[in-house]
Amino acid sequence: MDITELENEQLEDKNIQSSITPQILKDDNTGEDEETKEIVVLETEETKPQVTKNAFPPQGRLNKCITNGTLLVVIWFAISSISSPDHYPDKNSFQLLFVFCCSVIGGKLLEVIRIPSVPPLPPLFGMLLAGFAIRNTPYISERIHVSKEWSSTLRNIALTLILIKAGLGLDLQALKRLTTVCVRLSMGPCLMEAFSTAVISHFLLNFPWQWGFLLG
Repeated sequence: MDITELENEQLEDKNIQSSITPQILKDDNTGEDEETKEIVVLETEETKPQVTKNAFPPQGRLNKCITNGTLLVVIWFAISSISSPDHYPDKNSFQLLFVFCCSVIGGKLLEVIRIPSVPPLPPLFGMLLAGFAIRNTPYISERIHVSKEWSSTLRNIALTLILIKAGLGLDLQALKRLTTVCVRLSMGPCLMEAFSTAVISHFLLNFPWQWGFLLG
């Protein structure tokens, strides 16, 4: 019995040694592979050319701004050289171009400016601020005069585009799910405003009820 037990123990030791040796070989192979990979990576890093960042010629967003501005000026001079005097600085087309450029710059500035505690504002808000600034700045407002016909037409087109863009951004599934809420939010404030205006105009200004509701 003792001989058989010794033989069994020897067989178990041999099995354990045989199972350990391939793992050691695998570890050695993986170590060699990692060393070769590190050598290859170092060689490739050494062979890569080092790219130096120069300020001239400009790159990135500055390059895009300079290119677009130069193209705009060149196109403007090309069109004004072969067209009517309507493209002169005191005419409508030049003033509209000035307003357009200021609105684009305002939208881009609002994209760049980030306030940590405020969600990102749409570029359209920057364009509106640029328009307000042009209209209320004394020196600029005296020299930028767009004709009423052009301004009214463009204002209607802009309002149509804004409403179309807002309508395309609506979610139909959410509107179907919140139909009553949408109706209350759309009609409730208008009815309350009309009713309050009618009451105030009737008792303070002695208007008839019909005129009061028309005023509301």
